[in-house]
Amino acid sequence: MTEDTPTTVPFHYIKSNFFRVVHTDGAIGSVSPAGLIFVSLYSERVAIPQTMVHEITESGQMGPEHPEERVSRNGIVREIEFGALMSVDTATHLVTWLQEKIDLLRKMQEAAEAAKARVHGDPVH
Repeated sequence: MTEDTPTTVPFHYIKSNFFRVVHTDGAIGSVSPAGLIFVSLYSERVAIPQTMVHEITESGQMGPEHPEERVSRNGIVREIEFGALMSVDTATHLVTWLQEKIDLLRKMQEAAEAAKARVHGDPVH
């Protein structure tokens, strides 16, 4: 490197117009024909009824539902939140980053459990 070569580079994180935080229960994906890794993250929930039928009371108010007329899906819905395509290198870095966060969280949980045990006089496992 020469004296004029920078030794650091700043990275600016700017949220796109579509940025949002999503809850994730799992992932599904595959390898693309172009040799990239494709992953979609999803959240799980019970199905929301597509149709519900209620009686109308004599006073014009909504009355009880007729459950036998409810139209809904059977089973669990996995709602795909977004998909991401990445190179093997990016996926490898993502795995490493996730493992670092898992290790950090586990250490924090262990420390919290140990502190709680000390307060309550419980033996530490």
